[in-house]
Amino acid sequence: MANITDVSRLANVSKATVSRVLSGSRGVREESRLAVLQAVEQLNYRPNAIARSLANQATDCIGLLISPHCTHLLTSLLPQLENQLAQAGKSLLLRFAEQSEAQEAALDDLLGGRCDAVLAVGLDCPLPEDERLLLLDTHSDESLGYDLTFACESACRFLLGKGHRQIALQLDDQRSAAGQQILLGYQQALQQQSLPYNQQLIVETTRNPQALLDLLNRYLPFTALLVQHDEQAADAMQLLREFNLQVPQDVSIISLEGTRLAGQLLPPLTSIEYPVEEIAQSCARELLARSQGKTLLRHEPLQRFRGRLMVRESVINR
Repeated sequence: MANITDVSRLANVSKATVSRVLSGSRGVREESRLAVLQAVEQLNYRPNAIARSLANQATDCIGLLISPHCTHLLTSLLPQLENQLAQAGKSLLLRFAEQSEAQEAALDDLLGGRCDAVLAVGLDCPLPEDERLLLLDTHSDESLGYDLTFACESACRFLLGKGHRQIALQLDDQRSAAGQQILLGYQQALQQQSLPYNQQLIVETTRNPQALLDLLNRYLPFTALLVQHDEQAADAMQLLREFNLQVPQDVSIISLEGTRLAGQLLPPLTSIEYPVEEIAQSCARELLARSQGKTLLRHEPLQRFRGRLMVRESVINR
């Protein structure tokens, strides 16, 4: 007897899409709907009436699927988001998935009846066409995110104003959406000062965890370092000490995504910090709307949250 997995494979769509077609939900492309109906007829699939009834009921649960690479958000955004959803009577179901296949399976599970809506952060897998799914920090037209271009440009301009001209940049992956935003801000800041762009000063930790060590071993001079996350700043401080380099006397450091860790490092870390409560409110508002079959972002421009520079002791004048 055919099941929903067989239908999704034959129609080449996710199980969540199959469920939405069979339940008559909105937000499914016409070609996907026709493919599902054709597969159902070809396989003579008959969905379980009890399961379908349960799936149509509200679960009062909102899913959060996050890549382990984005766990820096948990210490700041998660408590705020959970509080916002709790006020609306919703519980938060947290799932981690690193590999693309695991992420896709987790999305199918969460959207297949466990949750009324899902917030996805930092995923690499193909995303289903489901209006209950909200994306954070991607280039989708229906996502929320940080303005990392503005953040990197602001941080670079601050360093340039302090007299730094050789600025190294450490990020996760310059080909990712976030990486492209950060690189654009970096290049724009240099262009404004008519300074050359040196690719050798860019290091990526996703492909090479020892990238900063390799940079130091090249003896390529730099007086400042921009990092994508606070955890990278902490690791960089330790590595610089091993090379007998002091922060900020020898190398100034700024993080582009400041968390609570920034104020706990020695020296305390200058960073770009974001309006976490505002972001949590926007996410919660959109998730609650989507859990009721509505969307708000479709009628609004892409929302990018701008951070502000929090100056601490990790940067000095040159």
